[in-house]
Amino acid sequence: MRPRTVLSMEQALSMTHATLRFAHLGWRVIRLESTPASPGIPPGDPNRHIGSRVVDDDRRSYFIAPNVGKEAIALNLKDPRGREVLHRIVRELEVDVFCSNTLPGR
Repeated sequence: MRPRTVLSMEQALSMTHATLRFAHLGWRVIRLESTPASPGIPPGDPNRHIGSRVVDDDRRSYFIAPNVGKEAIALNLKDPRGREVLHRIVRELEVDVFCSNTLPGR
């Protein structure tokens, strides 16, 4: 049986903890994070910047624990090129589960 893949547009903690369970089962979990909405705002999940610095400025204590064992990519889904990359990821990585707890259009 091939390894399972989860692609998740997640933020905050509810979906983050749900997909952590997949990672604990050995599934490949890829977090899809947004690019900055405006200049000066760092890309990715805002939770990357909460808590004590663990590794560097975008990997702090609040973010690390529920995201251990996951991969991440930041895409601008408002741009057609970002949406095309998302479609390629779903097709080429044979994504088994797609999760989202973000609002449409964000």
